[in-house]
Amino acid sequence: MVYDIQQRCPGCMRPLEGAGGCPACGTPAVFEQGAPFLPLRAQLRQGRFGVGRALEQGGDGITYLAFDAQNGRAVCLREFFPAAIAMRAPGQLTQLVMQGCESVWQDCAQNFLELWRKLQRLRGLAALIAVTEVFEENGTVYAVYEHIESMTLRDFLLRGKLGCISWDRARALLMPVLSTLGHLHQQGILHRGISPNTLLFCADGRVRISGFGIWQARTAHGDLTAELCAGYAALEQYSAEGRHGPWTDIYAFAAVLYRSLIGSDPDGAVARRHNDRLMIPAQFAERIPAYVVNALVNAMQVFPDDRTRTVEHLRAELSASPTAVVQSAAFRQPPPGPAPVPVDAGEREIPPAKRSSAGAAAAKAAAIIIALGLVICGVLAWLLYGDAIREFSGGLINRTEAPTTTLVQTVAVPPLEGRMYNEDLLLEYEHKLDLRKVEQYHPTIEAGRIIKQDPAAGGQVPLNYTIVLTVSKGPEMETLPGDIEGRPYAEVRAELEALSFKVVVSETANDGTQQAGAVRSVTPAPGGSYPKGTQVFVAVWGNPDGTPLEGGGAAGEPA
Repeated sequence: MVYDIQQRCPGCMRPLEGAGGCPACGTPAVFEQGAPFLPLRAQLRQGRFGVGRALEQGGDGITYLAFDAQNGRAVCLREFFPAAIAMRAPGQLTQLVMQGCESVWQDCAQNFLELWRKLQRLRGLAALIAVTEVFEENGTVYAVYEHIESMTLRDFLLRGKLGCISWDRARALLMPVLSTLGHLHQQGILHRGISPNTLLFCADGRVRISGFGIWQARTAHGDLTAELCAGYAALEQYSAEGRHGPWTDIYAFAAVLYRSLIGSDPDGAVARRHNDRLMIPAQFAERIPAYVVNALVNAMQVFPDDRTRTVEHLRAELSASPTAVVQSAAFRQPPPGPAPVPVDAGEREIPPAKRSSAGAAAAKAAAIIIALGLVICGVLAWLLYGDAIREFSGGLINRTEAPTTTLVQTVAVPPLEGRMYNEDLLLEYEHKLDLRKVEQYHPTIEAGRIIKQDPAAGGQVPLNYTIVLTVSKGPEMETLPGDIEGRPYAEVRAELEALSFKVVVSETANDGTQQAGAVRSVTPAPGGSYPKGTQVFVAVWGNPDGTPLEGGGAAGEPA
């Protein structure tokens, strides 16, 4: 069993032939996977699963290609690894949780475990990946699901000349996805990350849902790094207090349908909050049935209370169900007035949903009647008592006006240091203060966190006074060169130190087949971007006779 895993390519899990690289996918024979990823060919479940290359890293974990030796097939392995609060040393399997984050880690791990166990219990859904195993090991949680030959829906759409597909094609591909979402919602599962990148177009011609994650990784300003796909994440996901529900996935699904039919991403929900419009180019609007446009309007309303609430209702609208049409006409009629004029003769504007009730319309009509009555009364009073009014008003004009004092409205300067500079902060103070951002690198403070403010908190300033906020850009990054292995150590060391990396060298036993002093491997992975000052561990081939290399530095010590 172990032998079978060791003899497979970590890049595609096909059997290796000889000592060279993989003939199928081109993965080189010497290929290492640095921290925080699991080491290549690491063994899980007593050797049943062998770990291959990392495929994707998200807010709550890492997905690997793996090999299931028991069933003799490649699978996908999802490891709970919240990078915002955990780390891993090179070559290790266990995680190190950041001090003070232990309870958060435990809560998120429990949510991760429950999510994937629910998915494992679901069977027979056409658009759902099959989850086969969920287990705990190395102090964390792993989920195993089928590996399918596929491409993302975004890549599939981009293969076409227009980057989009017809409604008939979209209906055939995406309606099973909508049905599967409905089943997930019935089981209490919200995806919160539906997008063209998390929907897979598979070799059998079906679209399947992937990219599941816990809610802490799909909400801004939470404890984990948020995965929000601009244009597809709903407005409530951008606030820590936002209320999520089926309507959250409905917004994302409708945005995917919009992208599939139009060929471009919709504007983000935060931007649409201030300009709630959707634009459909005229050449597409003529091809899309009116009931589909109506369904998109209702499902992509920015504010959750105005949005289509259930998958069943959206499915009915997309099928032009008479019940759904009547409900839409009753509750989501566009504002009265002439039809909107196409923008630039090339786009048609889809109006936002009407938020006023019938009572509000009646109040507006009453206000108009009262205003007309006042105007008529004023005209009659002027005709009957004009002389007296002029005499009285003239007396007021000729009076000596008393001196006035202009009062300047002030506001207290709030404590902003330590907060995140984001849309919520700007909205909180948009009518009180003018917040100006100045960015600078900081080695330890995360990007977006306010380092200092001027003036300081506590004083009083005029309304709309400018507060200058110094905001962290995070650590300054450098790219680790990708052509390190095999080069002379002295040359590599000079290059890395010039890039502000801290080099730690160790010698590796040499049986005489390798060039002494040449670099064997580097951790972290070459080609990635890392903060300046990051320690780079360089393994160097030693002398065949075991004597220390000249100028190579003591093993394990900074050179």
